[in-house]
Amino acid sequence: MAWLNYHFIDLSTAEKQARRQTLDQYALYAQLSALIPVAAVLLYRLAKRATNSGASSNGRYAAVPSSPVLKERRNSNGWTWSSRTRRAQWWLGEDVVVAGTVRGQRDQWLVGILWTAWLLLLSVSETGEDYLHLTKRLGLVAVSQWPLQYLLALKSLNPVAYLLRSSHERVNRWHRVLARITTTLLYLHAALYLNFFVQRDRLDRLVDPVVFAGVVAFLGLNLLVTTALRRVRRFSYRLFFIIHLVGAIIIPLMIIVHAAPARAFLFEALGVFLVDLVSRKMDTVTGNATMETIPGTNLVKISASIPQAKVNRFRAHPGSHIYLSIPDAARKSMSSASISHLLFEFLFNPFTVAAVDQNSGDLTLVARHCGGPMTAALGRLAGVAKNNSSSSRNGAGVDKIPLSIEGPYGAAGRFPQLGTDFDRILLVAGGVGATFTLPLYRSIVNENPGARVEMVWALRGAGDATWAMTGTEAQALLRDDNIHLFVTGDTVDPQGLDRRTNGQAEGSRVGRDEGGQQVELSALYRDRRRDRYTSQHSRKRPDLKNIVDDLFKYGPEERVAVLVCGPNEMARELREHVGVWVKRGRPVWYHKEGFGF
Repeated sequence: MAWLNYHFIDLSTAEKQARRQTLDQYALYAQLSALIPVAAVLLYRLAKRATNSGASSNGRYAAVPSSPVLKERRNSNGWTWSSRTRRAQWWLGEDVVVAGTVRGQRDQWLVGILWTAWLLLLSVSETGEDYLHLTKRLGLVAVSQWPLQYLLALKSLNPVAYLLRSSHERVNRWHRVLARITTTLLYLHAALYLNFFVQRDRLDRLVDPVVFAGVVAFLGLNLLVTTALRRVRRFSYRLFFIIHLVGAIIIPLMIIVHAAPARAFLFEALGVFLVDLVSRKMDTVTGNATMETIPGTNLVKISASIPQAKVNRFRAHPGSHIYLSIPDAARKSMSSASISHLLFEFLFNPFTVAAVDQNSGDLTLVARHCGGPMTAALGRLAGVAKNNSSSSRNGAGVDKIPLSIEGPYGAAGRFPQLGTDFDRILLVAGGVGATFTLPLYRSIVNENPGARVEMVWALRGAGDATWAMTGTEAQALLRDDNIHLFVTGDTVDPQGLDRRTNGQAEGSRVGRDEGGQQVELSALYRDRRRDRYTSQHSRKRPDLKNIVDDLFKYGPEERVAVLVCGPNEMARELREHVGVWVKRGRPVWYHKEGFGF
């Protein structure tokens, strides 16, 4: 039977042995070639670092924008090349929107298409007209990519993230690209084999143990792909996570039974997966935590104590996040045999560390209850803590709740020196996204009090800011001219916000914490024309275009950093406005913090 110039060919034992050697050879080529893009990016970063090593602001000549020195620099070939490079990088980072839905970024599509073409080339080279050679080659080349595919998904021991000075979230986007490519190749492998069995009237072989293991692996792969769809993830991210975790173990085991030549690649993939799992377990600590619900909001504030050595790691990298889980000791009310109890063995939710107490070393986390099992459980535990707190007034002690904390993680540990490497910095947050930007703001100001940094914080309601407004720090936060709060929803807090003047602009909102201390909850906007504070400008969405334009209105040589953590719509709009200036050649370092995809 002919199929695109391929035929079912009966080979001798020697010919089968030669085919086996060729299969192994090209599978090895495919695996080793996967290191080339990583090495290329690493070399590019090293060359870029060497080029920019002498460009720090500390030793740079501070010429005025209109000076002949800067005019000559702007007209130089180096400046033109750098500008074009920045524009190209920015263009590659743009979203690809299909039918109104974001389908990754341009660099993912470009690399994905090129890598698919390369692997297809390796899959057909020297196969001649041998149908089964092509069929086997597709499967083996696909599996040869799995060790790298597993490496790209690791959280703790991710050498690719380390070499590229990136975070596992950023590296994970390439894991998804490679997963789509290898899945496509495996689909072709399965389709060609099924066609072979049909044409040779050998469908009975599907029940053979070796072939059946491949069928089970293929069905598991389909289940994994289905639960990874955007709609399914939004419906139940937990279902996606559990299927992904179980499938990452079961599918390779089935293929080990199905295809002996692929075993080396699969053992490598399972090895790095298990080593990372052990490393994460060893890096997880259980600390006692107090929790409280924030009145008038769906927020839960968590203060957890952890060993001092681990606290120092969070102090060194503000803006980092942890993975939080609820250990068995905190689930006493659940039966150990219940489904809910088993479910919490798979719950590891990311939360950004909002603050580190300088005295006690406690970590502050803020969770928004969005209907998920983890945040719902935290809300229930906070209710238990509140009841215990009420009992403590009658002489009973307040029980602290044990929580397991893994981390720190995130790109913050590999950020450049924001306070010294950039001339201007803009931090933009939406809602609880301030748990990322506020620690960075404090760190930048502490490191360099003269740093030109501004933070924009958009809130749905005034109560959403109360987690950051405790004690004397509240007044310092509100009096800071460089922090701008925008209450986009109803500014009246149902838990007791009311109109007061108290020396502020009339119409501002003031609340009281549990200790009776007044806390100003409206944004104070600096009106430089009248040299006074007003609040009316904060009761609408921040005008991101004007904010960005103000950021870039100074010298064109100024290096600008823009960081955002908030809703995708906000980040997308901000990136669009920043992109206008990048296309004009302005040097910008941009970072979007987020956990979803």
